[in-house]
Amino acid sequence: MWSGDGDIPLYLRVAHSNEIDFAMFGTLMADFHKQWQIDALFVADAALYTEDNLQMIVSFRWVSPVTGTLTAAK
Repeated sequence: MWSGDGDIPLYLRVAHSNEIDFAMFGTLMADFHKQWQIDALFVADAALYTEDNLQMIVSFRWVSPVTGTLTAAK
């Protein structure tokens, strides 16, 4: 995770090559929030948009494109 201007890395986690992105986004955001305790706006790709992740980040501010159709996402 980087600062808003993209110049300063704030959080890094090295993962196994076979780890699935969407399975870890919620956990990474929660870990970051515990360490920094700031009101951050998280910006992520569509892999964030899973039911498990959304349950983990319900109290965070975030933006992400919706996968599939809008009807399915609702």
